[in-house]
Amino acid sequence: MANQLTKHLIVIAGPTAVGKTAFAIKVAQHIDTDIISCDSRQLYKELKIGVARPSREELAAVPHHFIATHSIHHNYDAGSYARDVDTKLKDLFTRHDTVIMAGGTGLYIKAATEGLDALPTQNEQLRLQLNFILNSEGIDALQAIAEAAGVPRDKVDYSNPQRLSRAIEILQGEVEKSKKKPVDKGFRVSYYYIDKDRSQLYERINKRVDAMIREGFEEEARKMHANKNLNALNTVGYKEFFKYFDGEWTLEHTIDKMKQHTRNYAKRQLTWFRNQGNYTQITSRVDEFIERLEKD
Repeated sequence: MANQLTKHLIVIAGPTAVGKTAFAIKVAQHIDTDIISCDSRQLYKELKIGVARPSREELAAVPHHFIATHSIHHNYDAGSYARDVDTKLKDLFTRHDTVIMAGGTGLYIKAATEGLDALPTQNEQLRLQLNFILNSEGIDALQAIAEAAGVPRDKVDYSNPQRLSRAIEILQGEVEKSKKKPVDKGFRVSYYYIDKDRSQLYERINKRVDAMIREGFEEEARKMHANKNLNALNTVGYKEFFKYFDGEWTLEHTIDKMKQHTRNYAKRQLTWFRNQGNYTQITSRVDEFIERLEKD
């Protein structure tokens, strides 16, 4: 890349249903650039309604990358994403000085911008993040971190999340900070996350779930039922409907749980971004954000 230090990646993150897609599109249009999606489920082509994939109109408004690019049968994790984003950015930065990364998958953002080994060394914070990763991304993501950290497979049961997390904690505690220098990507990164009043966010989540049901999410989830054991389907919305299809829950209870678990997920996302230390909280006012960028 020519003149690498002038290149700038702007991360626009935040909890589910906060309005990241519309916000990022307006910013990208103002800057005249592309958007790299950072959503670990929207990249699966079989999943649409249940992952709130951007509409056809939204995708046409600005070039998007990593939307519906892989199959649920493809073993894809944060490490794969980091490598693919690195290649994509090298291409995009030949045409743009600034690129937008938008999404809510904190681990994928971290992997793409800092590397998988850039985990906190304080065990309490590390434990919180590993637990979040397990709950939101599944054991595959935890295994990818363990692999990158050098946890030996012959000594640790990779199928046991508790032992895997503990092994990562111990190993990270033994690593000196001097050996974990930040990866020089050749571009600067600015991190932002959109936040809203909690009651407003939860209302948006509830309305989004209702809209998903009206749009036919039940039928989409039913088509995925045979693949329910895949990690890609270990996802809020699909998991709840699988219980309904298996006769464990009523439809009403399923929808209520889908809303509840989505709210819980949004809360965990906010905890992640607030605890990273390098994210700036912003509102959903695009004009204010653009003014901020122009001053930087």
